[in-house]
Amino acid sequence: MKTLKEQLDIYASYHQNPYNKLTHYFGIPVIIFSLLLFLSWFRYPSLPWWLNGALLFTIAVFIYYFLLDKTIAFIMAFIVAPLLLLAFGVSILSWKLNIGLFLALFIGGWILQFIGHTVFEKRRPAFTDNFIQLLIGPLFFLVEILRKIGFTKY
Repeated sequence: MKTLKEQLDIYASYHQNPYNKLTHYFGIPVIIFSLLLFLSWFRYPSLPWWLNGALLFTIAVFIYYFLLDKTIAFIMAFIVAPLLLLAFGVSILSWKLNIGLFLALFIGGWILQFIGHTVFEKRRPAFTDNFIQLLIGPLFFLVEILRKIGFTKY
């Protein structure tokens, strides 16, 4: 398994343009929330409402994040937890609202990503070469923000 530094370096090579990065600062959280909303729909009726696909997926991703870097994973958990709770809350509302919100956010988030890559970066997304880069994207932008406030581990 590659280290977080190696993964971030790969991801960074696909994200040099500041406008591309800007589209990702908005698009990545929107896509994360839309996925958590979608996965929140998958639950077993006899289990508590919060024990659903979104929680299981989040746990799996965070196991990977903790293997890469405990500090970054811990900070990311504080960012993802509110999105997860919001997804839980929205998922119990009307089905029509859920479908509309999921589609608008998921499609809108990906449109931002592809605008960033086609218009500004002029390079395909990192995940087209390595699917695991989909999980590295959120960490990359967290590390970018942390660098701006003086955290220089990576």
